[in-house]
Amino acid sequence: MNRIISLSIFFFLSQIELSAQDCADYHQFQCTYADYTFFYSQQSKSIALKRGQSSEINIVAYANEDYYVAVCAHNKFGNIQFRILEDNSDRTLIYDNASDNNATSIVFSNDRTRKLIIEVLVPPGKSSENDRRCIGVLVEFKKKENI
Repeated sequence: MNRIISLSIFFFLSQIELSAQDCADYHQFQCTYADYTFFYSQQSKSIALKRGQSSEINIVAYANEDYYVAVCAHNKFGNIQFRILEDNSDRTLIYDNASDNNATSIVFSNDRTRKLIIEVLVPPGKSSENDRRCIGVLVEFKKKENI
């Protein structure tokens, strides 16, 4: 009897672990990459969210580099809003895709090293749509081109 209970608990816990890992590399396979001049950043992340939820990803943007940020999500979510904020006391807004026709990516130049927050917001939906879905945040960089 103890063995059956132990196996049941193990099976239950392994299922939780597997579902948490379903989105692990979502950004690598689903997000659109920039051109070949950009390099993949280890600051890229994948997360699982429900409708109406939001999440923040902290990155460091280094001086004299150009950055490409792309956000991709399961198509049942529709348009995902993302904002880039400076990680300071004012949380200064740098970019909001809602004011850019819900663009899924942006390229920007960075003149100084600073901490940034990429905030991802999933639109609310029907209460029956309560499943977690994958969202990817792809970050790429390259040395700033001197003109």
